[in-house]
Amino acid sequence: MNNKTYDASEVNFNIDSVEPRAEPRKLLMATPDYFDIIDVKNVHMEGNAGKLDKGKACTEWVTLKKNFEKAIALDILDGVLTIQGAEGCEDMVFTANQSFPWVTRSGEKIVILSKMRHESRKREVAYFKTFYENIGYRTIELQHTQMFEGMGDLIYHTGKRLLYGGYGHRTVKNAYDEIANILDCPIVALELKDERFYHLDTCFVSLGIDAVMIAKEAFTDQGLAALHKLYKRVHCIPVHEAIDNFALNATTLFNHATGKKMCIIHPGASATKAVLSGEGFEIIESDTTEYMKSGGSVFCMKMLLF
Repeated sequence: MNNKTYDASEVNFNIDSVEPRAEPRKLLMATPDYFDIIDVKNVHMEGNAGKLDKGKACTEWVTLKKNFEKAIALDILDGVLTIQGAEGCEDMVFTANQSFPWVTRSGEKIVILSKMRHESRKREVAYFKTFYENIGYRTIELQHTQMFEGMGDLIYHTGKRLLYGGYGHRTVKNAYDEIANILDCPIVALELKDERFYHLDTCFVSLGIDAVMIAKEAFTDQGLAALHKLYKRVHCIPVHEAIDNFALNATTLFNHATGKKMCIIHPGASATKAVLSGEGFEIIESDTTEYMKSGGSVFCMKMLLF
């Protein structure tokens, strides 16, 4: 296989042929100091401007951070870092979007900076650039890409040097040609056809090397076929849980050496939790109601770091 972008219909390899990759051991969150809902950037935000309970949002954030820190005791993470939210960056708390960190084959830590769709979110990226440079990453700005929103749309295949790239709403497909070249890694491009699933991280959760949870309504037939080829078990989650509970914006964390794995997810979503239990996850529920008003939940509110 080549380190390039594969259309969903071009996937001609299986996961056993993909080289392994170590999981990230740190996690980053942005403080919610200036979190607010002042406009509509996705369909989930409609009617919610001015309806944010900021006190409750802060409480939810603190609880989520404590829940992520539980992964340290399980030897899944080494630490949870924070970046200070900035005035005028009301969406900065959704830390999955501004960047994509990676480790090269030589061991160098690099990060691709996002090209955000909305003007108000473009202001966030500079703060993350400074953060990464201060912790030893080499920052890379895309030269031939109009729109790319980080790990909101570009997600790992657990334990493998393979990425899935969502496109159609916040990222343009040809972004992945440039990114695959920079990362020296194959990317399977998946078209997102439903505006309710505006990022890949709203409809796709990797459960390990062999299993994934998805909302089938988000993908084309070609995309679904590619996922069925690359995963032994494709769990299709009820669409109402994906929409009403943001069940597929959960975060899964792994320690392959010990076999420990945990999932942090917004409460409810009984069918999704049944799948997670069947796949052997420790499940931690963490309320993100105020953030869901802005179109995000657990996955959106963190970035994994190497």
